[in-house]
Amino acid sequence: MATRSAAAPARASDDPSASPALLVSRGLGRQFGQQQAVTGLTFTASRGEVIGLLGPNGAGKTTSLRMLAGTLAATQGQLELEGEAFDGRASQRQLNRLKRRIGYLPEGAPLWPQLTVRESLECVAGLHGLSRKVRNDRLAALMDRLDITPFANQLCAVLSKGYRRRVALAMALTHDPDILLLDEPTDGLDPLQKDSVRAFIRELGRERLIIVSTHLLEEVPRICDRVLVMANGQLGFDDTPEALAATSVSEGILGGSRSRYGAGYGASSSLPVWRVTLSRALSERELASVSRLPGVAAITPVKPGDAMARDKSPLVVSTGAVLRLAGRLHQDPRPALARWCSYMEIRLDECVHERGDIEVAFRQLVARMAEQPSPLPMRKQTPRADQEVSS
Repeated sequence: MATRSAAAPARASDDPSASPALLVSRGLGRQFGQQQAVTGLTFTASRGEVIGLLGPNGAGKTTSLRMLAGTLAATQGQLELEGEAFDGRASQRQLNRLKRRIGYLPEGAPLWPQLTVRESLECVAGLHGLSRKVRNDRLAALMDRLDITPFANQLCAVLSKGYRRRVALAMALTHDPDILLLDEPTDGLDPLQKDSVRAFIRELGRERLIIVSTHLLEEVPRICDRVLVMANGQLGFDDTPEALAATSVSEGILGGSRSRYGAGYGASSSLPVWRVTLSRALSERELASVSRLPGVAAITPVKPGDAMARDKSPLVVSTGAVLRLAGRLHQDPRPALARWCSYMEIRLDECVHERGDIEVAFRQLVARMAEQPSPLPMRKQTPRADQEVSS
């Protein structure tokens, strides 16, 4: 199993007492013959989180979702659902308990072509043992929310790809699961349908844990609170979408010779970045002083012709000075900066968070993971069990 570097300090939302773990993956792995598809998948997730699972083709995303859903036995590690452990040797009775708590939308929206939409949903509801009244009420609500009621009596075989996808999502929700695993949920949908399904996912995520695998990076900030990035079967990033996007900005501020003040962070760091406007330019000594403030990782003066990180519009500065400041993870540098400016009698005109480009950041991260086998810094994880269970 891959070793992890020191984890970042926990955020408030990571506190187990504030948000008890619903799902814990402890070193899950899967081997097909001589091919190791997934290695050492370790993370903790809680109710109320919507987590994006990203990675290039062949990264192990679908294999990971299948292991989490209980449809594919892990060959290493174990899964815990509110304290109950499941591994590759779990009995069918154990797996049935797991599947009652999990809804799984697999890639490709497999349906029964010879059944109508309503018959398909009723069949799944029956397999989960729902009573007739609960079944009727729940299916009616799901079909209405996903706009498939007009197609209730149509055969699944004649539905478009987008409607098949929505029927499959309804099937995954028939038993009202605590955990929802979605593999490309908006695949095949038109833009309006995508917006509707994204809103539905956010709505569902208020009371459930949802893990979404997607290739559409633009939808990650819209629906996800957190991002897991995989490459070569390993998990290499676990933090917020904003932290992932910030890597594209911090790459510029900290990359090699372009970093003028601050040390100890390579271009692979995931750091929040601010654009700071001051009432006057700073001397070399003052810049060095700012770089040593609590929470500051590095700073770079911005020249008037430099481009903005997000929208590429030029900075036009007639007076004062503009800096790009990278803060340390989970340590806000702005209070210390404000106190320093007050002490130095320098007016702090603006301090704006720079939004990075999540697509650029994703490409950079995957490239670094390919070059650097050891995982990158991630959020604090629940401690591993002393023993891993493998089959």
